Amino acid sequence: MLRNVLEILTLIAAAAVQWLCYRQGVPRNSSPKRILVVKLDHVGDVLLATPVFANLRQAYPNAELHALAGRWSRVVLENQPAVDEVIEYNSPFFCRAGEQPTRLSEAVRLYRHLHRQKYELVVELRGDWRIVCFAFLRVAPKQIGRASLQVANKLGFPRFSGTHETVRNLDVLRRAGIPTPVQTPMFPITADDEKWAADFLAARGINAARQGPGEGKSSRSTVQSLVAIHPGSPIALKRWRPERYAKLADWLVAQKRAKIIFVGIHAEMPIIAEIQALMRGRSTNIAGETSLTQLASILHVCQLFIGNDSGPMHLAAAVGIPTIGLYGPGDPGRFGPVGAQCQTLRRKRDCPPCLGTSCRFGGEGCMSEIQVEDVIQAIAL
Repeated sequence: MLRNVLEILTLIAAAAVQWLCYRQGVPRNSSPKRILVVKLDHVGDVLLATPVFANLRQAYPNAELHALAGRWSRVVLENQPAVDEVIEYNSPFFCRAGEQPTRLSEAVRLYRHLHRQKYELVVELRGDWRIVCFAFLRVAPKQIGRASLQVANKLGFPRFSGTHETVRNLDVLRRAGIPTPVQTPMFPITADDEKWAADFLAARGINAARQGPGEGKSSRSTVQSLVAIHPGSPIALKRWRPERYAKLADWLVAQKRAKIIFVGIHAEMPIIAEIQALMRGRSTNIAGETSLTQLASILHVCQLFIGNDSGPMHLAAAVGIPTIGLYGPGDPGRFGPVGAQCQTLRRKRDCPPCLGTSCRFGGEGCMSEIQVEDVIQAIAL
């Protein structure tokens, strides 16, 4: 409850600063030489914002483009060819368990550093109260941001052209007259990444043929059908039942002759171990063994990803493989994976999205409504 109140107050304050200090917007014929994009969110949300960077690069090819982001999502932006530099700021508001937030004294030094950079434009996609202070103290003479659009939208004055987060991020640029031809999130995979993935999987007895440089997706082939499954999530209500993942994985092995790879972070090992203990078939667990870039390169050679609403799901979509996202308390209309081969399953449509740690109506929550047969019907291997 307190977090929600703080988020609303920060949103209102950010909108007020935008209206009071940056009402003139960005001149249509402007050509900023240095731009800062602020996106302090988690990995999945940052992936959904990657089209903003690609469009800014196309609109201002000679500009120096910096990003302000948390340590957890730094690698996402470092892999974007449009981004010249990533500046790390771990917002206390977005830190999860085990992550150390940037101290107030460090935030003051960060402000001084940003001020010395002499940015001509700041694009604020989601910050915190410190970023609101930075904006009020004029880190740059021009700023465009989501907060004013969100507040206006909530007051009944539609400012977004769509519901999805990717659309809302791009609307910030559109409202400023910046073209947005790039619509889809991306996480580029290099030839070296592909070779690493093939070697990593071969060491575990999985033979995957790599996609050659310049080859299209239709030419990608593998000796074995690889299916990546991510059964974890930091939020328990977003997790599908382990016994259902086990039944689904066994069906994939028996009916599709698939190789199953379980992915995730080290803390999700107990969840995966429970699923593997319930399975009759064999599977491979690589949770906690890869960096984000390495995980992306492994997902890139898979034929299918199935998982809960999470960062790995968005990563799978961003590398361009068929992705099935399982949704319960989350809203797939706003936070679903983006791509031509992406699907979402949510069976309790009359239940409003929620952010609680337990179901307000009791029981296991919306995820329990999804049956194994529902996922099987969505699979097209």
